[in-house]
Amino acid sequence: MKKMKKLISLMCVMAMVFSLYGCGNKSEETESNDKGASSDKVVVKYSVTYPATGTQADGANALGKYIEECSDGRMSMEFYPSSQLGDKSATFEGLKAGTIEMTECAATDLSGFNDMWSVFSLPYLWENGQQAVNTVMDKSVREVLEADAEANGFIIIGWTDIGSRSVLNKTKTVNTPKDLKGLKLRCMEDTILAESVNAMGAIGTPMAASEVYTGLQQGTIDGLDHTPSVVVSNGWEELCKYFSLTEHFTIPDPVFVSKAWFDTLSAENQEAIIEAGEKFSDDWNNNIWPDATDKGLEAMKAANVEIVEVDKEPFKESVQYVIDDFLDGASDGQKELYELLIEVRENY
Repeated sequence: MKKMKKLISLMCVMAMVFSLYGCGNKSEETESNDKGASSDKVVVKYSVTYPATGTQADGANALGKYIEECSDGRMSMEFYPSSQLGDKSATFEGLKAGTIEMTECAATDLSGFNDMWSVFSLPYLWENGQQAVNTVMDKSVREVLEADAEANGFIIIGWTDIGSRSVLNKTKTVNTPKDLKGLKLRCMEDTILAESVNAMGAIGTPMAASEVYTGLQQGTIDGLDHTPSVVVSNGWEELCKYFSLTEHFTIPDPVFVSKAWFDTLSAENQEAIIEAGEKFSDDWNNNIWPDATDKGLEAMKAANVEIVEVDKEPFKESVQYVIDDFLDGASDGQKELYELLIEVRENY
């Protein structure tokens, strides 16, 4: 009888254990299946081409803080500069697949997904970077750009003013388009950008950003175009001693995340990443970037780079036919975006 009682008691205990174990499994299964509700911190891999130091890197670190703050610590950012996870093409592929969560690039880089983005390649489209970023962040423009980005697998969470690109070279002083003759200038891998550089008198040489320093050392290129802050961040002022303020390209940079990844997040975390992007954009465009150009120019002068003020009109005249040819052969999408940008930029 005693043995029977012990057996029954043991069976009851085992039943309670299995019951608790079953409840625990059910709870864990519910949690893991709840969209983005896992107790594990969500990691956001941020893949970019720019280096680990400099103004853009400072911005990346600020963005990481906003992501953590806005998500109350549920999300954290891992920063992968200098194309550590691959060049832009590889990063785009990663975002499409959801294996890389976030990147930043020039707006023109998205022309591979829809040709309307090529409008951003046109020279002298803006008076300055502030006008450009204010225009693209205007509600009427944002709706168009964000809708197309999402259709191609990306969610834009912010826009950054990255200034206006000017001619940097290691060979000679450039005052006019004639002075550019024979100079091989690196440009981004975009047909319109290359055509514009050629129209100004140089030889446009498409090249990835990660190859520029070596290209300058080996003589593959004589120079490039970029902003003072980015020049100093990459150390190009060590090799090039002539900087002419042509300010011919002004291309804002969107910051965006993978839609495939974004769709796996809880609504709470989706709101957090959007809020972080908005706070970062405000901080970058109003605090981080405004001083960057002046500091970049000061650093270049300290490195004995000759800073040349130029008359921009001859440069504008030299590229006008590129703009005219583009508009003559533009697709409907390109024409619509161009007209929208021209209309909205007047407000800024």
